[in-house]
Amino acid sequence: MSSQVETPGDLAGGTYKSTVRDKAAQLKQELIKQTLDDIESWRKAVDLEYQQAHPDQPNNISPIPPEEIEGYRNTVRNEYYEWVEPAFEKYLEPDPDALNSMISALRTIESSFGGSQDDAGNYQGASSALSRINDVRTDMAEWEGSFQVNFLDNFVSPLQTSSGNQAAVAKVSREYLECTKVMYIRYRKAVVELLDKSIQAVQTLNNGKDPKSFTWGTLIGISVGTALTLGTGGLAITGAVLIMSSTMSQGLVPDPPKTNELSAPTAQEVAVKVSEAMSKLDGDVLEEERKVQDAFGALADTIIAARKDYGQLWVAAPAISDARPDEITRNLLPDS
Repeated sequence: MSSQVETPGDLAGGTYKSTVRDKAAQLKQELIKQTLDDIESWRKAVDLEYQQAHPDQPNNISPIPPEEIEGYRNTVRNEYYEWVEPAFEKYLEPDPDALNSMISALRTIESSFGGSQDDAGNYQGASSALSRINDVRTDMAEWEGSFQVNFLDNFVSPLQTSSGNQAAVAKVSREYLECTKVMYIRYRKAVVELLDKSIQAVQTLNNGKDPKSFTWGTLIGISVGTALTLGTGGLAITGAVLIMSSTMSQGLVPDPPKTNELSAPTAQEVAVKVSEAMSKLDGDVLEEERKVQDAFGALADTIIAARKDYGQLWVAAPAISDARPDEITRNLLPDS
C-alpha cells in the first residue's frame, strides 16, 4: 500500500477546474446545437414553445410564422440550457489536496509518538524525549519503598503505553483523512466522466433514430473501517481499512460498475437525465461523507473513554507529586 495518497494531475488544482468549466460549456453548446439541428429535438422545442405562446390554440395549427420560429430558436439559444454551467460550478470544491496539511501534521504526530517496546517492557520512542522514559526506570532503581513502586507502576508504565496509543490515535485519524481524500478524488473523476458521457450522448442524436447507449458509473463507496481498537497489553491498533492502492491502480473505476443511462431520443431528455445523474452523484457523496463523519464520531467516543481513569490514554499523577518534603525524605507513603 502506498504511504502517500496523490491526487492525479488531471484532477488536481486549476487543471481540474479548467476541465470542468470547459466541458460544461461544451455540453451546453452541444445541447443547444442538437436541439436546433435534431429533428425530434427541434419538433419538441417548437411544440413546447408554441403551446406556451398560444395556450388557447389547438396544437396542430400550421404553418407557424417564420418570425415566431426564429423567436423559438433564440429562446433555445439563450434560455433552455443556461443552468448547465452554473450547475457544474458546485463540483469545483472540495479540493482533495486541502486535506494534505492535516494529513502531514498527523503523520508528524504519529512519528513523534511512535516507537517500540522490547520483551523487557523498555520503550524506545521515536522522540528522544520519550526515550528518556527508559532512563527514568534506570534512575528509579536506586530508590526504595512505596514511592518507587507507585512511580513505576502507576506513572512510568502507563506513560509508555499511552505514548504508543497516542501514535495509534494519530495513525487512525490520518487514515480516515486519507480515505476522505480518496473519496473526493473519486468524486472529481466521476464529475469529469459524467461530462464526457453527457457530451457523447448529445452528440450522437441523429434525427429521430434510436440513440446510441451511453452509461455513466456512479461514485464507488469508500471504507473507513471501525474506530480505534485497543488490543492486548493496552497497545492500540488501527481499525481503518484502506483501499487506496487498488483504487489508484484501477483508475478509480467502480467494480462492479453501477451505471446510469444518459442516452435519450431528444436533447431535452438527455439534459433531464444529466440532471438526474448529478442528483445521484450528490446523494452518493453525501452518503460517503456521512460514513466519514460516523467514523470520526466513533473514534472520538473511543478516545474519550480511553482518557478516563485507568484508560489506555490515561496517566495518573504520581503520588510523589503531592508528597510533603518529609515524606520524600523517608521515602514512604502515608498509610491513610
